Amino acid sequence: MDAAETALPALEAQWMQAWLDKDRATCEAILADDFLLTSARGMLLDKSAWLDGAMGPIRGTSFAWDEVRVRSFGDVAIVHARTRQQATVGDQDWSGAFLVTDVWVWRDGRWQVVSRHGTGPLPA
Repeated sequence: MDAAETALPALEAQWMQAWLDKDRATCEAILADDFLLTSARGMLLDKSAWLDGAMGPIRGTSFAWDEVRVRSFGDVAIVHARTRQQATVGDQDWSGAFLVTDVWVWRDGRWQVVSRHGTGPLPA
């Protein structure tokens, strides 16, 4: 098992826990400045927009990792995962199971996520 396979599942969990806890500083540290989310709801969000939503109207109450696979390519690694979340945006329910693909880059002596693509919620 290489370093990415060990480090990235823990960083993924830390990132989503920081989202649940509204811990902006941790989220800012994990997301690269050039982060881009392709959301399951059809939006492209840069780091600033993701942080504004995650620290504001998007409210998560739980996030679980059902399956995680890490593929390492030197200074780049891809995390493929099946996840479950309980979340709302205003009065809209954003709960369900999702497929998530995250791209991480080793920069300045640490891993940072540069991209997330979400698909879902998946059919029950």
